[in-house]
Amino acid sequence: MDWIDQYRTPTTKTVKAPKKTAKNPPGFNDQFFKQWKDGKVKTTEKSSEKSYDLEKLKKQRAWDVAISPAKNIPMNLIMMYMSPNSLQLIPIMMVLMLFVNSAKEIFQVKEKFEVLELKNDPDKTMLQILYVACCLGNMLVGVWKLNKLGLIPNRSSDWLSWEQVQI
Repeated sequence: MDWIDQYRTPTTKTVKAPKKTAKNPPGFNDQFFKQWKDGKVKTTEKSSEKSYDLEKLKKQRAWDVAISPAKNIPMNLIMMYMSPNSLQLIPIMMVLMLFVNSAKEIFQVKEKFEVLELKNDPDKTMLQILYVACCLGNMLVGVWKLNKLGLIPNRSSDWLSWEQVQI
C-alpha cells in the first residue's frame, strides 16, 4: 500500500484520548456553585447602594466633562509659545482656530451636559459655568498670543492717530 492509498482510505482504528478533568481553582466551592446555579443563593446587594453608586459615577463623569477644556490649556500654551511671533499665516490660523473651537464648545455646553442626566440642577449649572470658564481660559491663551503678535493695541504708539498734537 503506497502513501496515496493511506490518505484516501479512512483508518478503522479510532483512538480515544483518556478523559481528564481539571482540578478546581483554589477557593472554589463546588456545593456553593451548584446552589448558585439552581438559584438558591441570592445576592445581598441593596438597590439603594446601586443607585447611590450610579449617581456618584454620574457626578464624577460630569466633573470630567466640566474640566475637559482645562486639560487643553497647557498644550495650547506650549503650541502658542513655540509658534513664531511674526505676522505669518500659520500663527494667525492657529490663534483663529483656538478662538473658533473655544467658541463652538461654549455654544455646545447644553448638549454636552444634557446626556449626563444629572438630577440636581444647581450642580449642573455650576458645572456648566466651570466648563465655560475653562473654555474662556483657552481663549485667554489666544489673547496672550495676539498680544505677542502685536495685534492688540496696548501701547501709546498704537493710538497716535487719535492723540492731539501738542504745540
